[in-house]
Amino acid sequence: MSVKGQLRACSDFLMVGMRAAERANSETSKQVVRKCMDYVELLVRQSENVKAPEVETTLAFVTKAAAELQADEASAIQVISALRNAVGRLQALRSEMKGGEVAPR
Repeated sequence: MSVKGQLRACSDFLMVGMRAAERANSETSKQVVRKCMDYVELLVRQSENVKAPEVETTLAFVTKAAAELQADEASAIQVISALRNAVGRLQALRSEMKGGEVAPR
């Protein structure tokens, strides 16, 4: 899958998370997911020139966001699941960029 395709898939997972946060009416979850979406959208816009360190930074940010939401008992499990799926997509992209084998999904 292309870099842009991987990033779009990640963005789609985050959109699912945003919808789940809206259904749960959780302002904290919406803010966290929005920030993650902003990071990924920036990468999508520059997908032709994305480098592994940029993916690493975004991956670390989304991973931390998922951990923070998981620690918050009020966060909906669907939001956390969507963030984890986005993390998985970023990890696959990182592996591809470093020349590693991407684990099948």
